[in-house]
Amino acid sequence: MQLVIPLSEVQQFLSNQYNIDIDLKNIEVNKIEATYIDSVVLIIKEVKDEVVLIHYEVDGLATIATKVAHFFLKQKLTNSPIEWDLKNEQVKIDLNKIKKLKGFLKFVCISEIHVVKDAIVLEMYVRAKK
Repeated sequence: MQLVIPLSEVQQFLSNQYNIDIDLKNIEVNKIEATYIDSVVLIIKEVKDEVVLIHYEVDGLATIATKVAHFFLKQKLTNSPIEWDLKNEQVKIDLNKIKKLKGFLKFVCISEIHVVKDAIVLEMYVRAKK
């Protein structure tokens, strides 16, 4: 089964939940351009145990801007489902730590995540009963 989440809803969630205004735009399959202070390309790498691994690409002046953004966002991301590894240029999102998803994830497993046509597409299956 699939769940399609428009990037505009993700932007709204980030704004409401963390008071962070980020512009998100799909630029290629599984690639999102995220603009906060400067633009960064986010690449969906994998999802395992409801933890999404995203690699990001920055170059030139954007590298400095990324470090500045990390500095300002570090406090906002404390105690959040988002873990930003500046050294390895990766972001992990633990979906299990999002309160509104916790109950849902007891019954459904997310097997794949793709970004297509300005939306995030979640491929899921129902968990087997124990």
